[in-house]
Amino acid sequence: MDTRKVPLDDLPTSRFHRKVAVVAAGGPFCDGYLLGIIAVALPAISNDLGTGALGEGLIGASALMGMFVGGLVFGPLTDRLGRSGMYTMNLLVFVVCSALQFFAGDAVSLFLIRFVMGIALGADYPIATALATEFLPRRLRGPVLASLVLVLWVGFTASYAVGYLMDGLGDGAWRWMLASAAVPSLVFLLLRLGTPESPRWLLSVGRTDEARAVVTEHLGPSADFDALVAETRTATPVRKGLPLSGIGELFRRGYGPMLVFCSVFWVCQVAPSFAVKTFQPQLLTSLGVHDALGASVLVQSFAIVGTALGMLVINSLGRRTLLLASMTVFTAALLGLGINPWATGGLVITLFIVFNLAEAAGSALQFVYPNELFPTELRGTGMGVATAVSRIGSAAGTFLLPLTTDRWGTSAGLYIAAGIGMLGLAVSWRMAPETRRLSLARASGAEERGHAPRQPAEHTRPGRPAQEQL
Repeated sequence: MDTRKVPLDDLPTSRFHRKVAVVAAGGPFCDGYLLGIIAVALPAISNDLGTGALGEGLIGASALMGMFVGGLVFGPLTDRLGRSGMYTMNLLVFVVCSALQFFAGDAVSLFLIRFVMGIALGADYPIATALATEFLPRRLRGPVLASLVLVLWVGFTASYAVGYLMDGLGDGAWRWMLASAAVPSLVFLLLRLGTPESPRWLLSVGRTDEARAVVTEHLGPSADFDALVAETRTATPVRKGLPLSGIGELFRRGYGPMLVFCSVFWVCQVAPSFAVKTFQPQLLTSLGVHDALGASVLVQSFAIVGTALGMLVINSLGRRTLLLASMTVFTAALLGLGINPWATGGLVITLFIVFNLAEAAGSALQFVYPNELFPTELRGTGMGVATAVSRIGSAAGTFLLPLTTDRWGTSAGLYIAAGIGMLGLAVSWRMAPETRRLSLARASGAEERGHAPRQPAEHTRPGRPAQEQL
């Protein structure tokens, strides 16, 4: 009988690993569904509740506003209190608030309900991705975390299909549309019940016996628990101060550059993406494309293709190469659209497709880098802050693009979007590390900061633009 011990980063794929990957997808799927269904329902909501332009805009942006708060507050909280409890609690909030939307009597109550849902969504990003990162072996980490972005777009597309089918229900159809989000939320809530606490987090707060029990029960007798103990920093059981004090600890521990890198590259992806995709039909029309709505459906479908492509190549191509290549291509596509407003409709559609493909492929890294580059005891904090900052970027880009195009024209708006892409490319070139072959402890730089024993193999220091050692 083979009694050799295997590090958690090198364990073979098990049924438990597959379950972790599936249930982690619940948050992103619900995120996409909630953002998509409101877009379908909003015209009817505006007519029924008499919201006006301001109310319509606030309802549309309410979940994004809540996600800022959720990421900023619950990222640090999940590092202090653990992952598993809040992992199911936030899905319960999805279910309850989805049902409450059906009974919303005015724009204010609907705004508040969706704002609370947004808080739960923002909380789920650091909670679910940290838990998945800390359980999954190295070869699955990148593809599974990248697949969560793909699942978001699947949820977004599914909401459009459901909204289309429910549109014929007559007066109040929007209530059924919004309440339909309770169904996938309940499914994922049931799937998440019984998910164990992360053994890495348990060790980080000194709960060694509980961590050993989780590893033995869920990862099997071949999992090398002693090696996990050796590489995990033991923190004080409860940090003093407010939960947000964890953000200050990121900087005190030397992770400030990584926080800047993760926040900047994420913002520079989502600000152009949300803006361009939200106003894609208008942009296509202004660039001379006939049947802009049909062209938008075609172009948008390539976001799913691009995200799937990123998920497939993230291990073979590498994180750094994928990020630099995707930013280079989508920036070039935006510049091409801005420089050539006289281009034929076919060329314009082609450039929009290239933009969607490239941006979506690179977006696969939005859940990967923040979870790999921060240590266990600060992983939720780093991911939460990066999530919060990215929501600022997405909201700002969506708000400013129509103002820019109205004042200075379509080309000016596209130039600004391309400029944001250039900024992200420059920061990524300077700071993006390669982590695909590294253990979780080495990727987070814990060894170099003296919290884990140095392993003999060379590795790339996070935050420096060195190529991976092959």
